[in-house]
Parts: sequence; C-alpha cells; structure tokens
Amino acid sequence: MIQEQFPAMIVVTPLIMSFILFTVSWWNKRLCFPILLATLSACLVFAVGILDMVMKHGQPIHYHLGGWDPPWGIEYMIDHLNALVLVAVAVVAWLVALYAKSVVEKELHESKLPQFYTLFLLQVTGLFGITATGDMFNLYVLLEIASFSAYAIIAMGERGADFAAFRYVIFGTIGACAYLLGVGYLYILTGSLNMTDLINLIPKLFYNKALLVGFAFFLVGVGIKMGIFPLHTWLPDAYTLAPSAVSALLAPLFTKVGAYVIVRIMFTVFDPSFSIKLYPVMDILGWIAAIGIAFACIMALAQSDLKRMLC
Repeated sequence: MIQEQFPAMIVVTPLIMSFILFTVSWWNKRLCFPILLATLSACLVFAVGILDMVMKHGQPIHYHLGGWDPPWGIEYMIDHLNALVLVAVAVVAWLVALYAKSVVEKELHESKLPQFYTLFLLQVTGLFGITATGDMFNLYVLLEIASFSAYAIIAMGERGADFAAFRYVIFGTIGACAYLLGVGYLYILTGSLNMTDLINLIPKLFYNKALLVGFAFFLVGVGIKMGIFPLHTWLPDAYTLAPSAVSALLAPLFTKVGAYVIVRIMFTVFDPSFSIKLYPVMDILGWIAAIGIAFACIMALAQSDLKRMLC
C-alpha cells in the first residue's frame, strides 16, 4: 500500500525535487516556484497521511529504510508526537512558500531565485528527516542538512547577512561537534544508536557518569542549533538580516524542531526518570527558560527593528 511508504516519501521527495528544481532552472526559471509549491503540497499530503496511519494504528509506526533492520539499518519511528510535528512543518512550509514568492522576488535578484527555492526544499528535507528519524546518527546527518541549507539561505539576505551566516556557521559547527560527541559516548556505552534499542539499554546505565556527559553534550549541541539562551548569540543577526521569507520559515520551524529533538532525547531515548528524578535537568532548564524570557523582554524593549524585536 502506497500510504505505508509515506514516512520515506516525505523526506526523499523534497530532497530529489530540490535537485530537479535546480536543474530545471537552467532552462526555465519560471517553473521553480510551481515545482516548489507542488512538492510542498505533496509533502503536506504525506504528513496528513502519516498522522492518519498513526491515529488508526494507535501505536508508533516503524519504517526500515531499504529493508535493513535496525540497528544496522536506518529506522523511521513515528508516533503521535512527531506525526503532529510533521503536519505542523508541512503546513507552515506550505504557507511560507505562498508568502515567499512575492517577497523574495522583491528582496533577491532574479538570478538567485533558483538557489533560494532549492535551499528552501533542502531545509524542509532536513526538518522532515529530523522529525521522522529513529536513529541518533541519522538525526545528526539530517540536522546538518538543515543547518547547511540555513547557512546558505541566510547569507542571501541584506547587507551584513553573510557575516551573520558565518557566525551561525561557527556556532553551528560547535553545536554539531557537541552532538556528535554525545553520539560517540552513547555508541561506546550501548553499541547501538537506534532509539528503540536505546530505550531498553540506557536504564541499565543510569548511574554511569559517562552517560551523563553524553547527555550533556546532546543538550548543548541541540541547544546551540536551536538558539536556546544563553547559546543564542548567533540568532538575532541571522534572523534579522536573512530574507523575510527565510525568517518566517526558520523562526517557527527550525528552533521548534530543535525543541522537539530535546523532548525526544529527554523523554524517549532517555527515560523521563533520568532527567526528572535522578538528575535535576528539568529544574536547570526551567531556570534557564525563566532567565531567558526575562532577558529577551528587556532586550526587546531596546530594539527599533521589528524583526530583531521578534527574535
């Protein structure tokens, strides 16, 4: 049944279409936007179909890419949480694409439009993959796909955007290294990176200090990527100087998908008791959030640029 292939199609389709779009732009640039919108419309259908499957089954969907069983193969694991996130990403991306056409044509030179639409699809590919994957290393790969497309698409903005994108590259690289170190710790301790396997393996290692170090690397790495306070210093310039359509895509999606990753790591990969009962992780994050809210409100009052104020 074709609906059973939706977990793979929602990631593979925008990836393939991004290359097709860029190739077609050599002959006819006017076809770029219709290809973008058609691809995102298909992804919206896939996302709704996945949510429908999860609701009907009442339990997580496990899709093995290429027929390879985990932990050797890559598994997409979709439950009620990330099925809803997939729908949210698809809806927001589709709406932003509609808005982007008129805005981007004013802000960017015509020659840059194919690159913009290509990077837009790559960004969406990464976000869908991050949300759907059930493998910690595959999550890293997809996080980097989303990040690299974000670096490039931000640099296409107004004057100073290239420097803002470069700062983002520096911070993003540090975040990627931290996350990858966490992956390394986890693999050494458990011998697996499949989330379903880790759910059963990690509780046996709760009192292992190396596991706590790996967990900290995960939080720092994803925290930098999503711009969580106080690791957010790259974010205001990047979102302010990026094209308006890019800010509209990244602000509601990239940081929020990062929040989903933290929730997935804390409450699925690591048992909730690890970060609630065993270690005061929730208390620490709660205080960071409270201080971040107060700090952001104070800084927003001093801003005259609406985009920077919203960041």
